[in-house]
Amino acid sequence: MSRLRRLLISGKIFFITCNLLRPRLKFTDSDFECLAEAIRQVRKRRAFLLAGYTFMPDHWHALIAPRDGDALPNLMDAVKVSAMRRINGRRSTRGSLWQPRYFESIIWNVKGFNDTLTYMHLNPVRKGLVRRAEDWPWSSIHSYGGPGPVRLEIDQLNLPADDRTRL
Repeated sequence: MSRLRRLLISGKIFFITCNLLRPRLKFTDSDFECLAEAIRQVRKRRAFLLAGYTFMPDHWHALIAPRDGDALPNLMDAVKVSAMRRINGRRSTRGSLWQPRYFESIIWNVKGFNDTLTYMHLNPVRKGLVRRAEDWPWSSIHSYGGPGPVRLEIDQLNLPADDRTRL
C-alpha cells in the first residue's frame, strides 16, 4: 500500500479541498457554524492566513497559507480534529468525520489565486444550491464585497495587479 507524501513547503498559498466521509450526514448550517469556529480557534493557535473559503454540504474549500515554520499537514489535522469534535458533539455522534486525505495544490501566481477564488465562490451555483454566488451564506464572497453577513473573517491579501506575478 502506498503512502501519500506531502511536500513540506512554507511561504505558499494552498488551495485545499477537504471531503466529508461518505456515510456521514451532510452538513447543516449548525455544522457549518462548528466548522467555522474550529477554523477560528486553530487560526488563533497556529496563526495561518485564510484568504478565502466555501463550505459545501459534503466538503469545503479554502485558500490557506501556513505561517513560516508550520506545515500544512499538521495544520489540516488540527482543523479536521477540532471540527470533528465540535460537529460530533453537536450531533451526539462519534467517529471519523472526514475522509483520511485532503487535496491541496499550490497557488503559483495572481491569476491562479483569482481563478481559484472564483471557482470556490461559484461552487454552490454549479451544484445547484443557489442561483447566484452571493446567495450562499457560507462563503468568503461576503468578505470580498458580496451582500450578507461575514460568517468567518478572512485575511485580505494585497496582491499585485499583474496576473502573471508569482506568489
